[in-house]
Amino acid sequence: MIGDIIELKEKHLAIAKEIIAILKQRLTFQTPPKIAIGVAGESGSGKSVTAFSLQKVLEQEHVKSIVMQMDDYFKLPPKTNHENRLKSLDNVGVHEVDLEKLAQNIKAFKNGDSEIEKPLVNYKENSIGTEKIDASEYDVVIVEGTYIFEAEGFDYKIFIDRNYRDTYENRMERNRDEKVISWKKFWKSNTGSSGISKIMRILSSEKTINL
Repeated sequence: MIGDIIELKEKHLAIAKEIIAILKQRLTFQTPPKIAIGVAGESGSGKSVTAFSLQKVLEQEHVKSIVMQMDDYFKLPPKTNHENRLKSLDNVGVHEVDLEKLAQNIKAFKNGDSEIEKPLVNYKENSIGTEKIDASEYDVVIVEGTYIFEAEGFDYKIFIDRNYRDTYENRMERNRDEKVISWKKFWKSNTGSSGISKIMRILSSEKTINL
């Protein structure tokens, strides 16, 4: 997503090294077939920094990877989608995301397609365009997002188990103050509570790491 700033710290890279060590016991990165890794969790839980930290650690091990973000697959531009969410809780959920397109892109990558066309969100311009990726040089695709486990094609899944209260500070650091405040007001008016819990609990699988 254009406009998204990711700051990697040593603690993120340390966790990524632990994850890669676990994955290396089960997967071979430097020989075919190509591998798809999913990173899911609550908004603000650390999905993006985990995904890009994994990419950095893999690069240090001479494995080329690419990160794809679920934010690019929302059907509506970010600000428009946020306004739509505030109208009704019925507008919040997995149906906001074009998971079919995401699954198609993952499949194309694993099939060895040299070029992949995917959506690309521009946060500041509140728009959705497209971009073409030269996927031929990459061995691994790392996909991060809240609902991505609903898409097929992952060889390994990583779930970051944190709730809304755990992620509040991260949301503030990402300058989502206005959105958080409006969400809290909206939630309180609809539920009578100022607390917000997870809207969806991702089901784990035998190939899921809980962090």
